[in-house]
Amino acid sequence: MHRGLIALLFVTCFSSSSARAQRIELQAYPAGVIGIVSFTFRHVGPVRASMHAGVNITDRRDWGEQDDESGYGFGAGIDVNRFLSDSEEGFWYGARVDFWSMLINWENKALSLKADSRILVFQPTARAGYAFSGLGRKIDLTLGLGVEKNIATHGENVGQGAILLAGLRLTI
Repeated sequence: MHRGLIALLFVTCFSSSSARAQRIELQAYPAGVIGIVSFTFRHVGPVRASMHAGVNITDRRDWGEQDDESGYGFGAGIDVNRFLSDSEEGFWYGARVDFWSMLINWENKALSLKADSRILVFQPTARAGYAFSGLGRKIDLTLGLGVEKNIATHGENVGQGAILLAGLRLTI
């Protein structure tokens, strides 16, 4: 079910005939990396709204509920950014909401258990960045602070909590 909802948002994102700009983004956080493709679907003055889809790869080591957690998943979401100027360059701030369908492999050494859990993660994030032109492309440096909340779990509980993301986004 989770994958079906994500696939629907993914198809909607990529088939939008009103999309103005396509972007690729790489975000890093202490326990992983996220790759995203996004499309702007609404742009009014200094405000830009985008839909996105991507992949999330994580290696939480022992920062989660279990002794060793690692895995991957696919997700999608929406973000809204407001630029401080009408040129879409310079500083901006905004908010993003992501949903990730993740498979987390884990180990509990005290119980000699190895298994996996499937989770649906809700990830709201406050974001800020700086956009500029360079190398023939528009480049955004991004920073986000949010929370990962496991809203559905199949298997044992795995980590969730605060997340800090640093990223680089290119308009292609």
